[in-house]
Amino acid sequence: MNLVVINLIWVACWITVVLGPPATLGLYYVANRLAYGESLGPRGLLEGGRRYFLQSWLWMMLNLVVMAILVGNLTFYAALTATWADWLMALFILLGLAWLIIQFYTLAYLMEQERKHLRLALRNALFTAVAAPGYTLVVAGFATLVIALSAGLVFPLFLGGPCLIAMLGNHAVRERLETYRVRERDLASREPETGQPSSNSH
Repeated sequence: MNLVVINLIWVACWITVVLGPPATLGLYYVANRLAYGESLGPRGLLEGGRRYFLQSWLWMMLNLVVMAILVGNLTFYAALTATWADWLMALFILLGLAWLIIQFYTLAYLMEQERKHLRLALRNALFTAVAAPGYTLVVAGFATLVIALSAGLVFPLFLGGPCLIAMLGNHAVRERLETYRVRERDLASREPETGQPSSNSH
């Protein structure tokens, strides 16, 4: 029931537009803490949105710029009749799909990183997608199915679709980190002077 309430708050925030991006990062924050056994409930959505407010709008503006570039190029090449224009259209469609796949990992990585830098999260998301294309296609394909059902049937959008995608993204990132033993390497690489774990760069 907590997740349903959180989901409804998230939908209401997107209606205001301004609160949409912070609510999205708040949603991922709740999903991340839930993966560690900490159920924050609706207050976690507000806490995460407040904590990641600046990053959320930086992420949103970046996506708007990328989408504007993609739509602009697709519109331009669609008006041309040359064969090479069709190839360029196909290229930009693939780039758009690749960007969406990277976004599937990005916010989950932002929650896991010690350094809350969006650029680092994008880089980690890109490396993960390239390193595990089969795994990425499966989990991203399932997320796409949830999005399609939410858009087509509407009620999954209100009953937990966005929460499910956030939880799936967090699970995928944690599973990849464990598979590549990133955490084990971080714990093993200690600075000799202090005996403390080195700075986490994943």
